[in-house]
Amino acid sequence: MAFHVPPAHEELYDQVVSRFRMLLRRHVITGITDIRLNLWLRNFVSLEEQYLAARVLDNLSYRSQAMVTSAIQHVNECVLPCELRRRGIGTFADVDELVESLRLGDAMHPVRFVAVDGGHETPGKSGAVIIRQFQRDGVAKALTCKPENLGALPATVKCLVFVDDMLGTGRQFAGFAETYKLDTYADSHAIIYCPLIAHQKGLDKLAKKFPWLTLLPVEVFGAAHQFYRGTAQDATRWAIDGVNQLDEVRGFVKALCDRRSIPATTQHSLNLLLGFEHATPNNSLPLLYAESSQWNYLLKRQT
Repeated sequence: MAFHVPPAHEELYDQVVSRFRMLLRRHVITGITDIRLNLWLRNFVSLEEQYLAARVLDNLSYRSQAMVTSAIQHVNECVLPCELRRRGIGTFADVDELVESLRLGDAMHPVRFVAVDGGHETPGKSGAVIIRQFQRDGVAKALTCKPENLGALPATVKCLVFVDDMLGTGRQFAGFAETYKLDTYADSHAIIYCPLIAHQKGLDKLAKKFPWLTLLPVEVFGAAHQFYRGTAQDATRWAIDGVNQLDEVRGFVKALCDRRSIPATTQHSLNLLLGFEHATPNNSLPLLYAESSQWNYLLKRQT
C-alpha cells in the first residue's frame, strides 16, 4: 500500500500543529515565529503531505538558545570539573572555584576552549557560533584559542576542550584533527571533545580512529532519533507510526522533494530531525531547512 494516513490518525495534523503553536506562544520554542511556521506548513497540501508534516514536527528535536546555555553550563559545571579532577589537572578547591576561574580567564589557566571548524573542507560556522556562546555563558575570551594557534599556547595549558554543536558521522572532526595534527598534543595535553549533541555512529568512529581523544558529549543520539527507522519487530515497517512501510515513506518524501526542487537528503545524512536556534546540522532532513521557489524553510540552515 502507498504511503497513507492511518485511520486512527486523521486528527494528528491539527493536534500536533496546535501543540506546536502553544509551545511558540509560551516561548518554550524560541527562534521560530508563527509566520515562519505558517509558511512552512503551506508546503504541505494533500492530507498525506500534512500527515508527513505532523510527523516531522512531532519528532523534531529542537534546542532553543536557553537549552544551549543549559548544555554549556553542564559542560562547565559538571563534565569539565569531573574530567579535570580525574586527570589531576589544576588545583581548584571545588566546582565554584573552577567556574569562577573560567569567567576570570587568567592566562596561566590550564584549560583552553577551541571551536571545531571544517578542517580540510570549508570552514565550519557552527563551531564559531558555539565558542561565542561559551564566551557569553561563562568562559573568558582569553581562555579560547583558534586551532591554528594551538602551538603557541603557554606550557601551563594542560587541557584542550574542543566544542561544537553537533557530532554526526565524525567525518568533519576527523578532517579537523588531521588538519591541525591534534595527535601531536596528545602526550602533553588532555584532549577532550564536547559536542552538545553526538550521534553514536560518530562517537564509535572517533573512538576507534583516535584512541587519545576523550569524548564527552552532553547528549547522545542514536538509531531511535532517525526519521527513517523500522520497528523492533519488522525492519521494513516505519517505527514512527507502525503502519506505513519504510520504503513507501522514503519514496513519498523523495517524490515531494523532487516536485518542490529541494533535496530529499544530504550526502552524509543520518536522517535526523534536529535543529538548534542558531543553525540546523546537515545531518538533519532538508525538509526542515531547504529553500526554493516552491519550498519555505522552517529552520535556518546556518548562521
